[in-house]
Amino acid sequence: MSSQVERVNAAWDRIEKHFAEKKPGYKLPAGAAAADIAALEIFLKFSLPEEFKVSLRRHDGAEEWTKGKLLYSIESLKGEWGELAGLVDDGGWEESPEGNNEFIQKTFFDKKWIPFDANPETGHISYIDLNPGPKGKVGHIIKLDPMSGPQGPLFSDFAAYLEDAASLLESGK
Repeated sequence: MSSQVERVNAAWDRIEKHFAEKKPGYKLPAGAAAADIAALEIFLKFSLPEEFKVSLRRHDGAEEWTKGKLLYSIESLKGEWGELAGLVDDGGWEESPEGNNEFIQKTFFDKKWIPFDANPETGHISYIDLNPGPKGKVGHIIKLDPMSGPQGPLFSDFAAYLEDAASLLESGK
């Protein structure tokens, strides 16, 4: 087991403990089946990082999350990715004029970005970036601001994102 997988599981242990203690009536969604994760990889046409698959097997999304966000289920992820990929295929986006740096590709959306959480109020979406810019790291976490484009990296990897979510929940934020 990789250290990122161990970190994801430890973060989920903390998150589950928080919800059990602070919101006993709330149940996090069940995990996704292996077949559903495999179907997602076929839909995306690339393999998901193992730590993300482990997370999906623990919980397939969550409507109550941190800071007004929601964690995408596989179906929500497919819908979001499909919509944005369709815009790319139709030539709907050119290079991003703002919000980019050498860590992120100069585009509003790359098909190797995996959407996994969103803030419905702001329209911001977080992604696992599997096609970073020249100074970026495969798997770092970025966000898409609908007005100015991609920003980040926000976290070095998905495990760091979940660790931060656990800390926010534990601190009451």
